[in-house]
Amino acid sequence: MTIFKTAKRSLQFFRIGLAAKKLQRTQNETERLLAKQALVGLFADARGITMKVGQLFAGNDGSTPFQALVAGIEPLPLKTLIPLLERAFGKKIKSVFRSIEPAIAAASLGQVHLAELKNGDEVAVKIRYPDISDAVDAELRLVGLLPGIGPVSRWGFDLDAYKRSLRDNMHRELDYRSEAQRQDYFGRAVQVTGLRVPEVYKDLCSEGVLVQSRAQGVLIDKISDWAEQDRRSIAQTLMLTLFKSLFVAGEVHGDPHPGNIFYSHDENGRPLVTLLDYGCTITIAEQRRLALLKLIVGCRERSAIKPLDCFSALGFDSKKLAPISGSLPALCQILFRPFLVNHPFSPEQWQLGPAFNDLLGDYRWWFRSAGPSDLFLLMRAFQGLIQQLQQLDINLPWWPLLQQAVGWELIQQAMAYELPVIEQEATATALSFDQQASKLCVCVTDGGEQRVSLAMPAEAVLDLEHLIPEEVLERIIRSGKIDLKQLSYSIRVNGITPQQLFIFNDGSKTYKVWLE
Repeated sequence: MTIFKTAKRSLQFFRIGLAAKKLQRTQNETERLLAKQALVGLFADARGITMKVGQLFAGNDGSTPFQALVAGIEPLPLKTLIPLLERAFGKKIKSVFRSIEPAIAAASLGQVHLAELKNGDEVAVKIRYPDISDAVDAELRLVGLLPGIGPVSRWGFDLDAYKRSLRDNMHRELDYRSEAQRQDYFGRAVQVTGLRVPEVYKDLCSEGVLVQSRAQGVLIDKISDWAEQDRRSIAQTLMLTLFKSLFVAGEVHGDPHPGNIFYSHDENGRPLVTLLDYGCTITIAEQRRLALLKLIVGCRERSAIKPLDCFSALGFDSKKLAPISGSLPALCQILFRPFLVNHPFSPEQWQLGPAFNDLLGDYRWWFRSAGPSDLFLLMRAFQGLIQQLQQLDINLPWWPLLQQAVGWELIQQAMAYELPVIEQEATATALSFDQQASKLCVCVTDGGEQRVSLAMPAEAVLDLEHLIPEEVLERIIRSGKIDLKQLSYSIRVNGITPQQLFIFNDGSKTYKVWLE
């Protein structure tokens, strides 16, 4: 890799940064569309890591120009890649294929050609771009120079760990032999009705070439008019695939952008999901899988499990979590909300970001910085699933489908799993789920007679100031006897535990608020 190549990638980074800033500042819709088109063009030209970033935009950006990065970009001519193929096979291309077609589109690291083997099998041939390894190395070198600023510096993110994770992931993606092995394992380990994983032709795969059975279908934006029954079947296949790959196989597809999934019908007319591109998968060790499942079940059942212990087994820094350990049971109630009900759950009701911020405030960065560096890839997998459910316009019951995917035996194994012992800070309040309050109670008496008696979910205490009638809130503040802000801070730090919050006497009326 030359200094010239690194400088060239640096210039591309700089141009993309300027284009992104221009897009951020633009208010006019027409100008925003033009700015997006310009940014897409820069992403496409860069290929490599930068194009992958553009594909992340596509996953969140509906029907805008970023979708062009999902469908693919202008491919290289086949004739320029034939010498590469022949070197990989060690023989002339005509001795391997009856025919091979020009690529119709290209991706970030390589492009795919449809072909027919000498035995008549129809296959797809993924060919890595020439010199893409040098380009990615240049990008990784630039990423390595990025400083820790903003939340990264303030909240102590282990930026080096994130850089190592990115570097290891990209190097693994560049080796198609590794991808072939993971794709083969995924196909054998993740058996889900309605899922198809293309078969790999191992004897034809090399570092820069991957040959697999041909896949057919359309992208998700083309199936919005399919029957609800078909869309529901597809949604269930997607959810079961994620759950089984995570908890049973321990190998999660970490690149869920729309271009990696084809939708079709099998020979019997049943919906079929074909999952492509196993270059970016996340390996989850058994200890972490059991800890996560134990955490979900413990949260659901409000058991004696301490979330701090589970998070530590998942790879979180327990010392960094100590200052917010009292809030972890409530945080789990937010994170795992879809698993806490038996009925179909609508992602629109989740409001994960606002709820996260209401509970932790700026300490949300502290929680994120305590997490392992590969956590963002797992979050991408879940975010991809949620986006797909929204595009399919289907709500599913998460908990029953999790039970179906993993089986009762694995759930029992997770509940029996003994979590590693951690060194706990003396000041940490490591609450278990059963120590958390379940109800926020309000009682108002007037002249000794009860006028109001309310009970609501305990988590409502995080919005206590907005629950109190405005005129009563003003009198509480004027009295100077109750510091609601300090009370709110204490709850966030020490946890939503059973306690009396305050009693306020206002003439003949008495307001009593407590958690139980």
